[in-house]
Amino acid sequence: MTFETLLHQYRSVYYSFPQSLKIFLGCLYGNIPLSWRFGSQYTLHSNMLQKFESSSEQFQLDYQYNKTLETLLFAEAHIPYYQRTFQEHGVAAAQFKSLEDIAMFPGITKLDIGRHIDAMVSDRNEKPVAYYSGGSLSTPTKYFLPDSSRAKEKAYNNYIFSQIGYRYRDKTLLLKGREISIPDKDIYWEYEPIDNYLLLSNNYMNSEKFPLMYEKAAAFSPKFVFGYPSAVLSFIKQSQRRGLKAFRVKGVILASETVYPDELALIRTFFQADVLTHYGHTERNAIAYRINEGSYTFCNAYGLSRVVEGELITTTFDNLVMPFINFKTNDSVSGDIHYYKNSDIAKEVGQIEGRTQDFLVTDDLRLVSITTMCGGQYLPLESIDAIQYIQENPGVVTVLVEGNNVDLDKVKEGMHKLVRDGIDFEVQAVDRIDKTSRGKRVMCKQSLDIEAIRNNGAPVLGVNRC
Repeated sequence: MTFETLLHQYRSVYYSFPQSLKIFLGCLYGNIPLSWRFGSQYTLHSNMLQKFESSSEQFQLDYQYNKTLETLLFAEAHIPYYQRTFQEHGVAAAQFKSLEDIAMFPGITKLDIGRHIDAMVSDRNEKPVAYYSGGSLSTPTKYFLPDSSRAKEKAYNNYIFSQIGYRYRDKTLLLKGREISIPDKDIYWEYEPIDNYLLLSNNYMNSEKFPLMYEKAAAFSPKFVFGYPSAVLSFIKQSQRRGLKAFRVKGVILASETVYPDELALIRTFFQADVLTHYGHTERNAIAYRINEGSYTFCNAYGLSRVVEGELITTTFDNLVMPFINFKTNDSVSGDIHYYKNSDIAKEVGQIEGRTQDFLVTDDLRLVSITTMCGGQYLPLESIDAIQYIQENPGVVTVLVEGNNVDLDKVKEGMHKLVRDGIDFEVQAVDRIDKTSRGKRVMCKQSLDIEAIRNNGAPVLGVNRC
């Protein structure tokens, strides 16, 4: 077990420390080399990634073939779910002779994982670690990943962020992640010394507290801004409303939500900096990035990324705990697609659309991103099959919950921990949440005009924007 794995298990204890103690301990820990903190896996993935990216296309294809074969062989030998489905489809790992052959193997969906997770996990090679994904389709899902997956993720993210000049621990304004506000103490920010981040509360971005938050951010003099597109856009629009100018940064990093061309143009214009958009997901099957208006570039050493009928289909590398084979991400791909020769494996794509920028509205007209509501640490996601948020008036949200024996009081308690204040959640159990004509569930049915609230602070009723 590495230092990072051990300490990550006790991160809630660390967060509870007084700020002065966190700064002292965090600075000490943050300055320890990543290869020591994350162990040999960080160095292994960092070195392999560099080699992969600088090698010929044939080397890259051979690498992806070998890693895919490794996944198939392990699944066939040690994962009961795949043993059964491979047999049902009349396929075997020995039939995988080229990358094109992956198409003959059965795929999986989030629904399959929810139904069969006990038969999809192995502790033969590494300790399984549970993760939760709220997802863009209102379907919370539990996954297991290997203990070493955080080291791999760190290596890849550092490589990707370096494409716009970021170096680990550069001063960064963080507009994503856990809610850190303490309203009764008039505190809406927190310094995180390990990564050298200043976090601002996303839930108070469009409140009367924004000028205090802006002053704190400006005094911090960040080199980069890193956040949800929705939070970065709220920061920009609140600054513009109050005549506050952008402080100079080297770059902006966006993650976790789809960003559209007009939004990207606004972010670039406001900060006068390059914008890197990061694509990834909790399952850690695929990872990609783009700079400004360019195409998304996949890091193909990370996992097998195929585009099939406009959908991203992925297969894991380096996951010998809970392999994902032909996993349907529900993320759509559009625009020009650059494939490896004679394959459906994507090198670059024009656009990836995943989680949308939906919001809830508090009683004092603050916007709360739906992305922040996917908190596995507060919600009983094991018993929840689907969630839908319905809002017609500020400060009141009906939450429909589909699942078996869901503790509604625990759901409501968790919702309030995620938002802190300003919304009365009315939680209701339902047998089924309706789907669209295309078979998708809608996470948020919002009747308030979000842009009017974000721009003017006044709601306009009767507009369905989600």
